[in-house]
Amino acid sequence: MTFIVGVLFVIVVWYLIAKWFNTYRYVGLAFPDPIDAFNRLWGYLNGSILLRRTIYEHIAASMSHWIVGFALASIVGLLIGIALGSKEEYYQFGIVPINIIQMIPGLAWLPVTILLFGFGENSAVFLIAITCISPIAINVCAGIRRVPPVNLRVARMSKRSRLETLTEVLLPFATIDILNGLRIGMANAWRMLIAAEMVVGVAEGIGYAIDSTTKTIDYPAAFACIIIICVIGLIIDKLIFVNIEKYARRKLGFEETD
Repeated sequence: MTFIVGVLFVIVVWYLIAKWFNTYRYVGLAFPDPIDAFNRLWGYLNGSILLRRTIYEHIAASMSHWIVGFALASIVGLLIGIALGSKEEYYQFGIVPINIIQMIPGLAWLPVTILLFGFGENSAVFLIAITCISPIAINVCAGIRRVPPVNLRVARMSKRSRLETLTEVLLPFATIDILNGLRIGMANAWRMLIAAEMVVGVAEGIGYAIDSTTKTIDYPAAFACIIIICVIGLIIDKLIFVNIEKYARRKLGFEETD
């Protein structure tokens, strides 16, 4: 119920801003209100063509870019986080370049991206991945470093191997931090996806659609695409990560089971 109220609040604020703009600031281009945007979105969902493709083709292209970029970032971030969290020497050295990477805004990587991959889908995937690695690695590392030393001593006394210590002690204790890192990485990836599709020369995707419809002054279409971005992002977060986190918290004893 709270979620629905929050969504309605955003829609009401959007409507009021559009009403105010169109009443007092109108200079030839109207600010699309929720009705305009949802009507356009409904048309696209029913088969209307947007930039020579259906909205479903644009969504599929964006999801493909996002999944590949986020998957690569998750694998690299987890490996780096585990390495940095496992040994103090690795942490002291490795946290510096990770923090440097985190300080660089996503689109500031554009010159590097173009030089390495040129224009196209590979560049979009690279931009998505590079902006996600740092938050994932930092959260994984922080979770592992929070493991109480007594747990590690018990693991050594029970003669567990390094792999067993990692899988049975370190990772379970750091589960919540890992999930938080993945959620932050997912949000970064989703935001970067849209920006990347606007600047690296892809020919389909939601970001590409927003950029192209804005340039042609078709703002209702651009707002319809923004709605799609919000809906997909909320679905990913609420249906996937929130449920995984709840399950993990119950398994680890942080929440009571029903």
